Amino acid sequence: MRAHSLLARLIPVACWAALLLRAATGCEPSPPRAPEETAPPPAAIAPAERTMSYSRVHVAGPATLRSMRDSLGAASFLDLLRLNRLDLAHVRKGDSLIVPLAPFDHLILSPFPREVAAIDSVARCLFVSLRVQAFAAYEGGHLVRWGPTSTGRRESPTPAGLYHANWKDKERASTVNEEWLLTWYVNLDNLTGVSFHQYDLPGRPASHSCVRLLEEDARWIYQWVEQWELSEDGLAILRHGTPVVIFGDYAFGARAPWRRLPEDAGATTIVPEELRWIARGLSLRQDLRPPQPPESASEPAPQSADSHAAGSPSSRSAAAAEAASAPAR
Repeated sequence: MRAHSLLARLIPVACWAALLLRAATGCEPSPPRAPEETAPPPAAIAPAERTMSYSRVHVAGPATLRSMRDSLGAASFLDLLRLNRLDLAHVRKGDSLIVPLAPFDHLILSPFPREVAAIDSVARCLFVSLRVQAFAAYEGGHLVRWGPTSTGRRESPTPAGLYHANWKDKERASTVNEEWLLTWYVNLDNLTGVSFHQYDLPGRPASHSCVRLLEEDARWIYQWVEQWELSEDGLAILRHGTPVVIFGDYAFGARAPWRRLPEDAGATTIVPEELRWIARGLSLRQDLRPPQPPESASEPAPQSADSHAAGSPSSRSAAAAEAASAPAR
């Protein structure tokens, strides 16, 4: 019975691999022969029991991408791009894509764990790993979404630390180049302009210190995060926005972790040491609940132990009235 059960679980994996590889080469798969007993559907296999393996598929041209999209469906094809830290415009002829060799859903490809018990009391928070170039959104310690990022390049790295979602704008011109339009903009640091927004994802850190996102993910984060609440004069923070922890270091000059997945399926996995760093980052504020407003508008905002070198939230709030002119990178 054990052998039969193992064989039944391997059948959908083998069929999936053959289907995906045939789609990549533009060949139509032959109709599968019906087995004597129906194998359990992929959804019936608990995520914890599935070990994902990966391979590489050569992109011969646009036809390869069309075949893969038709075979996978739009949502799964987008997840495949997420896995490769790319937007569609940056998939070139002659490239290779990392592909899973088993059916997958959005969350199973995440480098972040499904649950983080240390943050189960935090209503909403966002994590950004510089090492694996990915973000994760959690509600009460449960992973609800993840996606690829392109953070700061070597010359302008994204600073690690604790941030909060301050304010947002559907479209904003970059202060680096006014011709660059940054959509679904969520400001994280009002003085330096570090933010989330949609822009090119070339499969590597390439920004001027912001956190670039796919359009679908940028729109989702824009709608999901809570903004800060300021006093009437704009000089004090009455309530911080959604906390954001940016952590880790990207190994410039080394092979990207997601490109190593066929040889090391755990190359992008967020490890316990990194999770402890996240917990420490969140604990830099003794509580993540709304701080008490000052007794009068003339009193300074409560101080925070925010680790970001640009200054505490109170120093950022002093520039809140000038949010429209804050840097956008």
